[in-house]
Amino acid sequence: MLSLWIGSVSAQENRLSECLVLHVDFESDASDRSLNQYHGILHGAVITNDAAVGNQAVYLDGVDAYVAFPENQVYFSGDYSINIWCKMESLALWSRILDFNQDKPMSGNAVTWLIGRPAEGTTGNLWLDQWVIHNDIAVESILNQRATPADAYLNYNVAENEWLHLVVIYDSAAENPLGLQQNTKGEDVPLEGVVTLYVNGEKKGVNIHCLKPQPRPTSSNWLGRSRFAPDPYYKGWMDDFRIYNRVLTETEIHDLYHLRNK
Repeated sequence: MLSLWIGSVSAQENRLSECLVLHVDFESDASDRSLNQYHGILHGAVITNDAAVGNQAVYLDGVDAYVAFPENQVYFSGDYSINIWCKMESLALWSRILDFNQDKPMSGNAVTWLIGRPAEGTTGNLWLDQWVIHNDIAVESILNQRATPADAYLNYNVAENEWLHLVVIYDSAAENPLGLQQNTKGEDVPLEGVVTLYVNGEKKGVNIHCLKPQPRPTSSNWLGRSRFAPDPYYKGWMDDFRIYNRVLTETEIHDLYHLRNK
């Protein structure tokens, strides 16, 4: 029985390491546990014993703390899944969970996961925004900044001061009824695929205002900080950050959720 249990754990670990681009568990530092060795650097962020998975997690103070990953690497190149645990002390508008962007924002490929403009009577709206180059122009997945509901809205409002397991999936093969659209600037935007949000292992939101990432490097790759200087920093904890260059299955998402501390 023991050998079967060990084999099961090993099989699960193998599945959860398949196509893993980046994995930081924040056990003592921001080292990458994947084969790519994209080690992060803590800028004012500190390792704490308040963790969702394992023994430690990173805390960001909402003032100037963030985690940076190596520049000019390709982290998103098509289908992807982002896995992270977050415990937010505040829900500051435009604060970033993740911003993998260019040194000059709005100039090329980017994936940005943030707290966006709230809908009436809500707070902590989760947004996902993407940029790609189309016809030699950098275009954004958001067609209309003032749409209601917002183009980037993931149909879920987070709460403060509780650990949440968040997974965003981008599936380029999923049917997108929008296709080629024009934004408010008159630029063509090739909307493609579907973004899905899972919270604590359950499917919560779907968004079709999304773009297929191109295999081009990003220059400013940050947790907890926006590439737009006026935006606030993230305040709270993060743990078990992963990027996959494939679509995770629901079983794998459940497996990641159940890594949580008991």
